[in-house]
Amino acid sequence: MIHISNKYKFYKTTNLHISSNFVKAPIPKTWKLILTSDGSFTQNLNSITNKIINVHIQEQYIQDYINTKLIVRQVWLQDTDNNKLTFAQSLWYINKYSNICLSNNIPVGQLFLESGMDIYRSIEEIYCGHSRYLEDHFNSKDTIWGRKYKIYHRGKVLTIIYEFFSSHIINLIQK
Repeated sequence: MIHISNKYKFYKTTNLHISSNFVKAPIPKTWKLILTSDGSFTQNLNSITNKIINVHIQEQYIQDYINTKLIVRQVWLQDTDNNKLTFAQSLWYINKYSNICLSNNIPVGQLFLESGMDIYRSIEEIYCGHSRYLEDHFNSKDTIWGRKYKIYHRGKVLTIIYEFFSSHIINLIQK
């Protein structure tokens, strides 16, 4: 289970840790392409939808943990018709880079490109499941696919990102 917020949860029915077995995992091919894409997902959505994708910050706050403070950021990626296509929750370690990345509604990948930072992304988990909250916002009762990855700079984790994808993305690809 992943806490989207204190009130809403994502219940995993499948949880795959990325390893050599991932290639043989029973994931539909189109979802495999989306879940393992290495480029800018926002740019991929621009290409899939043929529309501009906007980032809408739903919530951003500081969460205190035992040994550290993290900035929690929740965003929706929406097309110009306000269709919610992706929900992302990120946990940012507070440092000199987090202010650069969280200052506005520009996609995180674009901010990293503009800053010239050398980053590395490591996809760690892929899962599918259900969440009443996400199903309501995606306007769909289909299974929701998601992934968890970390972004590193100079060997240190900058952020952990959870992304949840609307099934409408697949319908757009298959048109």
